[in-house]
Amino acid sequence: MHESTLLYIEDDQKRRLHYRFTPALYASNFVPLIVILHGEDRDEALHFGYKMWNVLTPVSDKEGVLTWYGDKDEGYIKALLQSLIEQIADEYECEEDIYLYGNGLGGRAAIEQGILCRANAVFASSSGISLENTECGQEELTGLLEKGKHHPIFYLCDDGKGQDSKEFVQTCKVQGIRVHTDFCPEVSEEKGHRLKKVLDMYEHVPPAYTPQ
Repeated sequence: MHESTLLYIEDDQKRRLHYRFTPALYASNFVPLIVILHGEDRDEALHFGYKMWNVLTPVSDKEGVLTWYGDKDEGYIKALLQSLIEQIADEYECEEDIYLYGNGLGGRAAIEQGILCRANAVFASSSGISLENTECGQEELTGLLEKGKHHPIFYLCDDGKGQDSKEFVQTCKVQGIRVHTDFCPEVSEEKGHRLKKVLDMYEHVPPAYTPQ
């Protein structure tokens, strides 16, 4: 895969969100955008490129970790990320083919951004949805779910680390939003192993529900 360049987007106060973007290698009728919000798999995520996918990997300027979870000083990152996704989707004409992948705290961010940008699907692993001692817990996420609105298909994988997503999953089911908790690809030593499996799965998922 060819190397992507480190870029940035900034707000009117000159605060920046850095990111890498790798356009798809080949053009076809299906050239979606995958937004990778890394957790502990940062090194793997930063240089990931894959087949016919446009790949966006945001990083912050604090040791390469996305840090807007409950930290009021970092709230601007969330807004910049939403603008960044919208801009790239518009430029590459993939507004209807946006997907997110997140691991660790990036999993929680993937759920939130997936709802905000009307993504097709979100995969979140070990997402820590109900974060304690923050203002960004499970209650805030469930509050973004509105019955009768467009929502991604959610694929949630807790890796056996707890019941963090229980309330979120129940809310999805009550509101008729598609959510799956049984798709958890195994982690291997091969870089990008889990992420590649998720993208292969994304290529075959039906469109997310959009009310008529």
